[in-house]
Amino acid sequence: MAAGSRSPILLLGLPVAVLAALVALLLSITVVFGAAAPTSCGDSEAVGGVNSKVPPRLVPLYVGAASRYGLGEKGPSILASINEIETGFGAANTVSSAGAEGWMQFMPETWATYGVDANGDGVKDPYAAADAIYAAGRYLRASGAPGDWREAIFAYNHADWYVEDVLAGAEKYAGEIGATPEVASSEVCASTAGPAGPAVEKMVAEADRINGLELTYEYGGSHGSTPTPANGPFDCSSAVSHLLQVAGFKNPTMDTTLLISWGKAGPGRWVTIHVKPYGADAHTFLEFDASVTPDSKRYWGTSSTNPNGGPGWIPESAFDAGYLSGFQPRHPPGL
Repeated sequence: MAAGSRSPILLLGLPVAVLAALVALLLSITVVFGAAAPTSCGDSEAVGGVNSKVPPRLVPLYVGAASRYGLGEKGPSILASINEIETGFGAANTVSSAGAEGWMQFMPETWATYGVDANGDGVKDPYAAADAIYAAGRYLRASGAPGDWREAIFAYNHADWYVEDVLAGAEKYAGEIGATPEVASSEVCASTAGPAGPAVEKMVAEADRINGLELTYEYGGSHGSTPTPANGPFDCSSAVSHLLQVAGFKNPTMDTTLLISWGKAGPGRWVTIHVKPYGADAHTFLEFDASVTPDSKRYWGTSSTNPNGGPGWIPESAFDAGYLSGFQPRHPPGL
């Protein structure tokens, strides 16, 4: 078992030049619906009138996907309508009872054929907004769009009522989403779109509760139990496993050698699992987006800086330069 140590951690920031370039790209996006496009990927007002529900941060993705796959004038609003019907614009991008998953609810076998890496992170991920929306555009094109929208939508979901609902939604959104050139910045928002949701709220609440217990670190603690006991004992990997279980994931109590292959590769939007699986300094901990954590706390896990070395919020004052470079980031599906 690679149970890990209690080392402090470091947040690696992006270079100022990279951040400046990213901001410049985002500022260049314009969406034709009577107002300027939002200049960030954060939450903002809905597009269009009072009955609109389209999150502005997603509009460039719909437009970009329609442009790339030649879906014509209706393409963006069709994609928006499908996204609303399938997951409420990403609010419920879990696995369905039929096995469909992600932002646009692809069946695994369909995703294997039509999935794309639209956001350029090296992974075709149905839980990434850009990847899923662009894949939906690709699938619709292969299924007959824009020549026969009814046939293409029916291929997406074999039900007449579904076709009618998608077309009705698209008509509602047609005046809100205008055509704009496909740009790379339209995909930057992929990892930041969508609400945090109850799973993250449960994780943060449980992290707060355990932090207040000031538990003692115990190597191998609770690794024989799934789910883990509410109050441990915990080492680094069982503590991470515990918060994932509380969030509703059906994961076993994992050590670092299992965590390195659990979930999805790369950093998450709301939650990132940092893992160093092997060696004497094997370790793992969680990083939360600052917008969902109390008092701007971001890192949680076992650390020598915590009382008794057990799990809790890890202060930024404990970070050592270069510490994260030895860790691999992963994230829970959908987060």
